[in-house]
Amino acid sequence: MTVINSEIGFEDLAPPPSMDVLGTRVACATYDSAFENVKTLAKKSRPTAVCPANTHIIAEARHNPAFGEVIAKFDMVLPDGMPIVWTLNMLGAGLSDRVYGPYLMQHVIRNTPRPWRHFLFGDTEECLVDLQRVLRRLQPDIDVVGSLSPPFRSWSEADEKGFAETINAARPDFVWVALPGVRMEQWIISNQARYKGGVFLAVGDAFTLLSGRRKFAPKWMQRFGLTWLYRLCSDPRRLGPRYLRYNSLFALYAISAMLKDMLGWKQS
Repeated sequence: MTVINSEIGFEDLAPPPSMDVLGTRVACATYDSAFENVKTLAKKSRPTAVCPANTHIIAEARHNPAFGEVIAKFDMVLPDGMPIVWTLNMLGAGLSDRVYGPYLMQHVIRNTPRPWRHFLFGDTEECLVDLQRVLRRLQPDIDVVGSLSPPFRSWSEADEKGFAETINAARPDFVWVALPGVRMEQWIISNQARYKGGVFLAVGDAFTLLSGRRKFAPKWMQRFGLTWLYRLCSDPRRLGPRYLRYNSLFALYAISAMLKDMLGWKQS
């Protein structure tokens, strides 16, 4: 039976099932089911972690076993990219959309007024100021209990202790993390023992996008899995090598997996 949460107005959904995508367990989630599970994770008596995963994350996890072990430690991995959704649907998931990190953050913020508590970790001080202004428009009763722009250099043990002291003292339910590349996922998992609780969400460039400092890809490009192309056109020198490598790896691994399945079916 479906139970309606009268406080928020969303369905209290059961945890979504997960399926294997090139060695990573990815939840067959929607924005609503992801939101319900994120709330549950936020209230556990230990720090938890959520990773919206695109082709870069899945390909890196498949290619680099050490990073694959990092991703396996997340409490929930979400289908952030349309190619991930298409792969899940070939396995029978029946999804109509991805769970894109920036949109998930919007969705959660809109539906978590006080007493829910939010902390912002990443990007620049200027971006964090702009972001909080936007978040207060999304949810006027939002409680941002702290924000931290970490230094743009390698972090020392003293830095990490300072981050943990600041975040633990704020007692957030949600810790939104925006760091470059796979450093974000690695940082969340490698530092979990320092934290007392809260769900850490790896939302990548959500701060830059939601603050208005960079535009979202047009909806039609997002729907056809072309967000990467939109971003590539805006910054080809920086993003070209990354997209060439990881999009190609994802396609190669996906085709290889399909061929193995076909050959296995024919031999059975």
